[in-house]
Amino acid sequence: MDYKKLLNCQLECQCGQSHHIPIEDFCYAEDSLQKIPQLAKNKNAHKISVMADKRTFEICAKDVICELSQNKHNVQDIIIPDTNGEEPQCDDITCNLLKEQISQNQPQLLIAVGSGTINDLCKWAAFEMNLPYLVVATAASMNGYASANVGAKVNGVKVIIRARPPLAVLAKPAIIENAPAEMTAAGFADTIAKFQSTADWVINNLLFDEYFCHYCANILEGLQVHYLKQPQKLRQGDKEAIKALFEALFLTGAAMTMIGTSAPASGGEHLLSHTLDMTANIDNQGHWLHGLQVGLGTIVSAELYQMIGEIDKPKLHDMPDNIDQKYWREDLLIKTVDRQYKGKKEYLPQIKEKISNQAVFEQIQQIASQRSKAPGQIKDWLRKAGAAVSYKELGCSRQRLKRAMLHMHEMRSRFTVVDLAWLVGILPNAADYIIDKWLTD
Repeated sequence: MDYKKLLNCQLECQCGQSHHIPIEDFCYAEDSLQKIPQLAKNKNAHKISVMADKRTFEICAKDVICELSQNKHNVQDIIIPDTNGEEPQCDDITCNLLKEQISQNQPQLLIAVGSGTINDLCKWAAFEMNLPYLVVATAASMNGYASANVGAKVNGVKVIIRARPPLAVLAKPAIIENAPAEMTAAGFADTIAKFQSTADWVINNLLFDEYFCHYCANILEGLQVHYLKQPQKLRQGDKEAIKALFEALFLTGAAMTMIGTSAPASGGEHLLSHTLDMTANIDNQGHWLHGLQVGLGTIVSAELYQMIGEIDKPKLHDMPDNIDQKYWREDLLIKTVDRQYKGKKEYLPQIKEKISNQAVFEQIQQIASQRSKAPGQIKDWLRKAGAAVSYKELGCSRQRLKRAMLHMHEMRSRFTVVDLAWLVGILPNAADYIIDKWLTD
C-alpha cells in the first residue's frame, strides 16, 4: 500500500465520509531516527521530552537523545517507573505523575520510545497538555501506534480514551526484529483479532445501523498473506513477515483513527483481556501482554460465532439483571461497570425483538460465516506464531479464566458476540466446554 495516500491528507471514501489521518510520517527503516530533528524543527520544538522505561531507554531512547542533542535540541529524558516490580502500567496515577515531570521542562514536543504502555502514556499526556508527540516503536506488539485511542485504567477500570494520534510513527527494523519473541507474537494475536471485531462491527451495523466502512474493515487485505500464510516465519524472525506485521499494526491503528472509534480492531474478543487486566490487582495477579490475552479471547469469540452458526432457530434468554458485585469487589469498579451494564440493558429488549426475527438471525449467521474465522484456524495461527493458546501459558488459573469469561459481558455497553451468546443461551453453560476444548493445551 502507498502510505502517502493516508498520511496527513483527506481521503474521500466510498462509505460517504471524508477520512483524515493527521500523521505526517511513517518510516520503517534503519535511518528512521535521523528524521526526528527535522520533525521537531517543523513543529518549532527546541525543548523536547523523551519518554521511555528502563528497558527501552537502553534499547533506543539513548540513540534518540543523541540524535537530538547533536542537532542542538534541549532534551529531557523521563524514565517511566515500573509498577509493583513489573513493567509500567497505563493508568491515571502514572499519567498524572508524568505530566508533573513534563511540566517542569515545559517542552514543545514529546517523544515516546517503546511500545503499548509507553505510547499510550505519552499520547495521553500529550493530549491533555496540548502538545504534539511522535513515537519510536520498539516492538511489533500492538496496534495502537497510529490510533487516537488510549487503552488505560482510570479508577481501576479499563477504558478507551479518545486523544490524538502521533505526528509520526518511526521504527528501526533491527530493533523490531530483535524484540522479545512473545511481543511479536502478541502483535500477531492483536492483528488476527480483527476478523472477529469486524464481524461484531458488521452485526452492530445490522442491528443498530452503526456506521460501517468497508475500506477500513478490509484495510489489511494486501498484507495478510505475508504473515498469515506461514505464521511460523514470525517466530523464526523472518524480516519480511515482521515488516508486514508491523505495517498491518500501523494500518489497523490508522483505521481506528479514520473511524474515530476502536470498532475496526476491538470487539468481544478484547473483553477477556480487559477483564483480566481490571481484576489483576484484586486477584493479586500479574499483567500479561495484552495481545497474548486477546489471542485467547479471539479463540473464544470464534467458537461462540461457530456455535451461533449451528443454531436452527434461536430461543431467546434473559441476561442477568445486574452485575455480579462480588466479582468486581472494589467500589470504583462496581460503580463504573454497573453504569456500562445498565447502558446495555436499556437496548436489549429491542435487540431481542430483532433477533427473534428468523430472517435477521440468519443474516447474523451469514455475517459470522463470512467474517469470523474458525476457532481451530485461529488456534493454529497463534500456535505457529508462538503466541499463547492456553490459560496455562499465560500463568492464569482455569478458575480465574472461567470467571473472567462469565463476567466480561458486564464491562462494556457496546453489543458484541459475547452478548449475543448470552441472549441465545450459549453462555453461561458453554464456558466449561469452550475452555476444555480450546484453551486447556
